[in-house]
Amino acid sequence: MPDPTSQPERIDLRRADDPRDIVHRAVACLAQGGVVALPTDAADCLAACALQLGAVARLLALAASDAPGTPALALRGPGELADWVPDLDETGRRLARRGWPGPLTLVSRGAVDRGLARRLLAEVRAAVVRDGALALCVPGHPLTREIGRLTSGPLVLAPTSRTDLQGLDMVIDDGPAPLVAHTVVALDPGGWRLLEAGAFREEDLVRMAGTMLLFVCTGNTCRSPMAAAICKRRLADRLGCAPDDLERRGFVVLSAGLAAAHGHPAAREAVDVVEVLGGSLRDHASQPLTPELVAAADLIVVMTRDHRHALLSQVPDAADRVRLLHPRGGDIADPIGLDRDVYHQTASEIAEHLDHILDELAI
Repeated sequence: MPDPTSQPERIDLRRADDPRDIVHRAVACLAQGGVVALPTDAADCLAACALQLGAVARLLALAASDAPGTPALALRGPGELADWVPDLDETGRRLARRGWPGPLTLVSRGAVDRGLARRLLAEVRAAVVRDGALALCVPGHPLTREIGRLTSGPLVLAPTSRTDLQGLDMVIDDGPAPLVAHTVVALDPGGWRLLEAGAFREEDLVRMAGTMLLFVCTGNTCRSPMAAAICKRRLADRLGCAPDDLERRGFVVLSAGLAAAHGHPAAREAVDVVEVLGGSLRDHASQPLTPELVAAADLIVVMTRDHRHALLSQVPDAADRVRLLHPRGGDIADPIGLDRDVYHQTASEIAEHLDHILDELAI
């Protein structure tokens, strides 16, 4: 245990020749029972290895004098969530998939004892499991995530705004902390509650917890934006609301292109035929398909078999969430460069197949 009046080793990440050396020094410090101040994408945090009981006790004592937020167990990524909370519902998985890595702490009130938390030391479990709820996060700062990845056990993190650094073993400085706080959300059976406001607003969380439908084509100027706009109209009709209210009703509908550029408008013919069907593409701006969009989507609807093959060759883990729009496996031909009648025929075909998908989803 360090002398409580001693000053910690300070490392300026901005002046480091090789950040990997800093990572290994921090991992070694944590493995020896040290408490380290680490940067995150919100408030800085205090960290201790969950296998080092003395370090966790010191971290909790230091955090208690600061008390800016909830101590949490740091996971290496959203994929580990099921190991710790095996009974988590889809809402919780969506928030993790869309908010991690980032300044979001999820406090699960599920059957925590059936997950890996049961293997923690009792004193450590008491630190991160309070009133039957387990606090979990995935830090957004890449250096902190890498330290967590290489540490032999999970990290216990506590957000801090400390200026008095006595009692710590190491401080890694990456400049002033962002002027945002961690958002803390309780995951209750069948829903969620905002416990501590921060980087994510309540309206952000509503969007993140909703069902996301993602339509994909090639350039994101014809087929996929038409499908998204028509889907919004059909969904709104079924739910008895305006298309602009869909997010508040728990649905997010997006489109993207496998070879799209940023910011191109929809084809003029697509805008016109979608308006006939009650939708709107006047504000559409094309966007490329990204790994983040693929990871966030609950259902990814592609226009052709080639689109499906190209997408899964890059993200094979998404196979159970990717389907063709055509219910019998056919392709939706690209109308680009053709006349308005072809666009109208394509839009009608898309609308028919969309109704089939929404029926399958029981919406």
